[in-house]
Amino acid sequence: MERFDSEIDVDRVREELSRGSRVLLVVRHAERPRIDNEDKTFGAHLPLTPAGERMSEEFGRMLKGASDDVQFMASPLRRTVLTARFIARGMGIDVPVIPTDAAIGNSSAYIEDELKVWELFRDGRFFEKMVDYFERGEQYGFNTLKEATDAFEEYCLSLFTGKLGIFSSHDVYIAAFAKGRGILPAVVRENWPRFLDSIAIIVDPDGTRRYRFVRAGLTDGICGVAT
Repeated sequence: MERFDSEIDVDRVREELSRGSRVLLVVRHAERPRIDNEDKTFGAHLPLTPAGERMSEEFGRMLKGASDDVQFMASPLRRTVLTARFIARGMGIDVPVIPTDAAIGNSSAYIEDELKVWELFRDGRFFEKMVDYFERGEQYGFNTLKEATDAFEEYCLSLFTGKLGIFSSHDVYIAAFAKGRGILPAVVRENWPRFLDSIAIIVDPDGTRRYRFVRAGLTDGICGVAT
């Protein structure tokens, strides 16, 4: 898989925090079972697989002690909430309730109409249609890429109050942000966000924002697995 200068690993996140920057990670959830193509909720009820639970805890251990001010949030889907919970466990942090917000998930600024998006993906040509969206900036069921990226960033930052934020979300929005902000020059199946990959919005002490794509390196998995 080709790497770009904007791709970093989790150790670099720790370095950014040690320099005094605040870092918001919008993290793809961990491994889940496959979603039924006829499920209009996009698998809202699906848990993590046992491997997904383990990799979430491992991701947390990679960040353990990186900051004394960690904020967790998730989209309302079960798998994103569980991902945040297991990451917290790996970090040794007790978070009784993971706050949720649909606007960092399937009700984000990228989505114009969830039902239209479901219709778009039913034929199995997911990657082809997403690459088309990234290249043209427009797609059925989605809002315009540039404006949506601006709105998504501002909304996420409006929620971010800690030094390290871990917001558990979905691959579509991480990939869209990576392309919309030019973090990756192209986002295709070969470099698609794997489970627990993330985008990092880095806010320097002077308020300057920088963006990186964080490879967790915990799996090559892209799609859910059969259980």
